[in-house]
Amino acid sequence: MKIPTVFQGVLLFFLGGVFIHFLLAGARTFARSGTSDDRAAAYAQGAFVFGGTCTVWFLGLRQPIALPNGIAAAALLLMSIALYEWARHAIWKRGFRTAWSGFVPEEICEQGPYRHVRHPLYVAYLLAFLAAAIAVPHPVTAAIFVVNVLLLIHAVRSEERAIGESPLARAYADYRGRAGMFWPRFDRSAPGR
Repeated sequence: MKIPTVFQGVLLFFLGGVFIHFLLAGARTFARSGTSDDRAAAYAQGAFVFGGTCTVWFLGLRQPIALPNGIAAAALLLMSIALYEWARHAIWKRGFRTAWSGFVPEEICEQGPYRHVRHPLYVAYLLAFLAAAIAVPHPVTAAIFVVNVLLLIHAVRSEERAIGESPLARAYADYRGRAGMFWPRFDRSAPGR
């Protein structure tokens, strides 16, 4: 194992640490029902700890991080954390649950980043996994990113199907027209404008 430079050490600390933050902050944010969403939470914890933190630290300590990659990864990481916290505070104490729980909220949240993006927490996760893949380019980090993209698309479809079959179906269809799934739509008529 080689001794990382100060820049690389700090970047690796924060790259791995963001996944731990997702795990700990998510535990304080999302409600648990004691059923299937506990399995989904366990998957997320495993993805964050092993797919994120352990992989980045293991591979990152074995290869140097190129300065342009490190700068790009740091920028993505800052965007990821900012978006995560903004979205997390928008849903704070609303009883939201983890992915694949079949949870349907009492109302559609259109505050904060939810005005423009339907799944900003997932975007934050993907930005962090992308930052890891850019900082530590390796087939393993690339595969972890792709697997998480596919899993989060599956989670979105599952959640949107549950809401589409609920009393919120019509309101959610309107919301889908105003807010992008992962990419923002800036609609001046969106609530909160």
